[in-house]
Amino acid sequence: MDRIGREGVSFKRAYCPNTVCTPSRTSMMTGVHLSRHGAYNIGTTAIDKNIFFSHLLRNKGYQTHHIGKAHWYPWGIESPENAIVDEKGTPFKDFTGFEKAELSVGHGTWGVTGHYKRWIESKGFCPSDFKEQYILENDANGTADWELPIELHSGTWIAERAVEFLRNYDNAQSFYLNLGFQDPHHPHVVPKNYQRRIDADDIPLTNRKSYNKGLLPEHITHFHNGTINESRFKGKFAIAGNEGFAWKAYYNDEPKARTTKAYYYTMVQLIDDQLGVILEELDKLGLSDNTLLIFTSDHGEMLGDHSIGQKGPMVYEGVTHIPLLIRYPNGFDPCEVEECVSLVDLAPTILDFLNIEDSIQRDGISLRPRLEKGKPLERDGVRIEYKEEPNRIRFKCWVTQEWKIAIYFGESFGELYDLKNDPNEMNNLFQERGFEGVKTKLLIDLLNDMERSEPLSNRTSRV
Repeated sequence: MDRIGREGVSFKRAYCPNTVCTPSRTSMMTGVHLSRHGAYNIGTTAIDKNIFFSHLLRNKGYQTHHIGKAHWYPWGIESPENAIVDEKGTPFKDFTGFEKAELSVGHGTWGVTGHYKRWIESKGFCPSDFKEQYILENDANGTADWELPIELHSGTWIAERAVEFLRNYDNAQSFYLNLGFQDPHHPHVVPKNYQRRIDADDIPLTNRKSYNKGLLPEHITHFHNGTINESRFKGKFAIAGNEGFAWKAYYNDEPKARTTKAYYYTMVQLIDDQLGVILEELDKLGLSDNTLLIFTSDHGEMLGDHSIGQKGPMVYEGVTHIPLLIRYPNGFDPCEVEECVSLVDLAPTILDFLNIEDSIQRDGISLRPRLEKGKPLERDGVRIEYKEEPNRIRFKCWVTQEWKIAIYFGESFGELYDLKNDPNEMNNLFQERGFEGVKTKLLIDLLNDMERSEPLSNRTSRV
């Protein structure tokens, strides 16, 4: 990751458009928010898959291939993602704009599925033979050592299959290779024989002394106490991305907090190793300079910030602020970007760099003018949306370089943070006097962004 940052662009204020997998991943592939694509939560799918930019690239002659996690479809019912893989591990064909796809569903010990499972079996191993050894008692994060060796880890599988694709793709075509690493994600499991581990003693702990000076949103208390799935905010299913554990007590246990964080960061280290394998292969094949390389994540992870774990209906930086690195040596020089950007900007940016005309109205903006010529962005902030269910907890959030506001529909509470003077979001100013003008300005900017993205038909005549 450090190499990509040195040789490309590091975005210091990149945000996800939603704080759980499916809506955010769908926004990444479509360049539009959940209020337009319709995949509002895990267990849903986009209303129209034709707006995935992978379709457009394939139609323009690109060889499109996906490896790893997609999560654009539900996992709990029959869907294209959990279809049966034959014994040879033959890639699926015509998968959401991808000519071929090799898929895995799930994470860690419950993610040995699909083409990944067949790959392990092709090596002569039975996935169920590898047991996990849990490190902590009553552990909501499932922190464990895994007998599965690093040589059979999902990250190794993705890197190996990516290298295979790069060596054998039809070089008469350009390619689009989409890789979906399963980690880092709970359960926090690490192969037992993986040596490059993060030391728990080196993990910084969160300063809790000055948390929550302002009014706590009602649902945050439920996350602290483990009662979110017994509350009025729960819909038909358990709250997305969070199983309802009592996180405050969990992360107040310092040894437990350090240990589970160390395992999580080790999972990041493991993925970083696999990125290195892929970068080296691009170098060997002479593809590095003319390949647009993007590294990012669908959302963040609370990991104890504000005494909360995992993800869900929250706007805190821990879960909304994401990594974003873009490298294209033949396209732009290395730099850092401080302005707020979003995953919805990736599709229009990619299509712009590829000089592909796009007839679909995207919510995101192209970052190409900023990266090539240093031009200011067309937008002052980014939008984040959440919808647990149409009649359950839902919000729209607007983030700028200095402020963050969140409006919860049907609720009397909200959130307002001064990110310049309170970057850790310890003081909710939503109900404080003296900030009416700030709230009005932010809400007008949010409404302007929403209006800008309203779909329009083509007006061909006056009448």
